[in-house]
Amino acid sequence: MIEQSRPVDPMLDSRDTDSPLSVAGQVTRSADEADELFDNDALEIMLRLYRAVAAVDRTHAAELAPHRLTLNHFQILSTLHRAGHPLPMGDLGRAISVRAANLTGLVDVLSRRMLVRRAMNAHDRRSFLVGLTSEGNDFMKRFLPGHWRYLRVLTSELTTDDKKQLSSLLERFEQSVDSAPPADLVKDSPAARAHAVNERPSPEFNSDSDTGLD
Repeated sequence: MIEQSRPVDPMLDSRDTDSPLSVAGQVTRSADEADELFDNDALEIMLRLYRAVAAVDRTHAAELAPHRLTLNHFQILSTLHRAGHPLPMGDLGRAISVRAANLTGLVDVLSRRMLVRRAMNAHDRRSFLVGLTSEGNDFMKRFLPGHWRYLRVLTSELTTDDKKQLSSLLERFEQSVDSAPPADLVKDSPAARAHAVNERPSPEFNSDSDTGLD
């Protein structure tokens, strides 16, 4: 009797340091084909950050699904709850890093569910204020105690010092990303252009006469 092989769990495989799907494996393969400007540590940080964010999104999505809320919905509710007063749409969007066009749709959903209220800003007729309703406040008071306990479980592998250091590093990383120039300016820098010229095939190689096509 032939034993059938068990399917490989891609998540488990990606955590195997010897797997090409692991962070270490992907960094190594990228380094093999990269130029002298490649930074191993930068790529490893990005890959681990992507995976950490995806893991957080999955856990929070499962936590919020019974309440028919997304993580962005919850960010709006929790930001308004902590503020303790209505916020202008622009300030709310910046606080949760959501674009204005997307924020409008999110607020619309919460408004239809009577969790937030939107009103004209008396100090700026061009903008709206968004605040929690009594139903929204009641929901947050019921939900938050269990949520705080869950956050403690999610970070239980980290010591108090670990959490403080991680928080500080993430803040510095955010500042680094926000202060970075646009990607097209970096890619078109003198160093990048010089490297592209060095890697460009010679004109003789590209000529039809040398390819045997004439």
